[in-house]
Amino acid sequence: SIQSSLELGDKELTKMIVKRPELLTHNMSTENIKQRFSFLQEVLDLPEGDVASLRKYTMRRPDILVWREDSMKESQQWVKQRFVLGDARVAQMCRNMPHLLYANTTTLSNKAESIQTALSLDDEELSNLVSKYSTIFCFSIEEKTRPTLRYLRMRFELDEEALKNLVLKAPSLFSYSEGNIEEKLQFYSNLVGEREAKRMVVKSSNLLKQSLKKRLNPRLEEIQKSSVKVRWNKTLIRRLARRTDDQWER
Repeated sequence: SIQSSLELGDKELTKMIVKRPELLTHNMSTENIKQRFSFLQEVLDLPEGDVASLRKYTMRRPDILVWREDSMKESQQWVKQRFVLGDARVAQMCRNMPHLLYANTTTLSNKAESIQTALSLDDEELSNLVSKYSTIFCFSIEEKTRPTLRYLRMRFELDEEALKNLVLKAPSLFSYSEGNIEEKLQFYSNLVGEREAKRMVVKSSNLLKQSLKKRLNPRLEEIQKSSVKVRWNKTLIRRLARRTDDQWER
């Protein structure tokens, strides 16, 4: 059974079935499961017998157990040829975003062309972008990708080249909401002014990855309570934002 083959607990199995009840309608014989696991190990480039990884990916996308193998191979081959990537890189992309294995190749092609055009990317730059952040294919071009590019360009006063460089350096910006970015930009602006805060974020976009609730605000409050006078600059802000908890406590 799926449960024994993936070494699932009862709660994990229930969660999987609730997520994809149609699994119950498929023939999940021991032989079929064994064959499917062998196939998934191949396309995801997993070590033979790596049950833990198989469990992780099937819990994320239970329908990977029933997707047609010929369609998955077709999608994987399209990604490989379109972006001129090796097998290992394509497998890594599919591990990061299993849905790539069953995505409509026409839809993928349209999204790739739209992204390439919007950012004026050459083929190599596009390849680097999608292999680094394959999640970009999850977003709607009209509802997410283009609005995000427009917001970043206007909010941070970027020209075409600067916008391209920012996205290539930090494609995960697409996963942030405008509200999330605004909150953190305001936090840094309160310390060094908006113009300098914008420059800092463009140069070190990982400043936006830090949690206001768990890191930025508590650390700032700690400093303020200490009565230490701080003249904030980019070096001190990077320390505030990027140091690990252990480094901060020292």
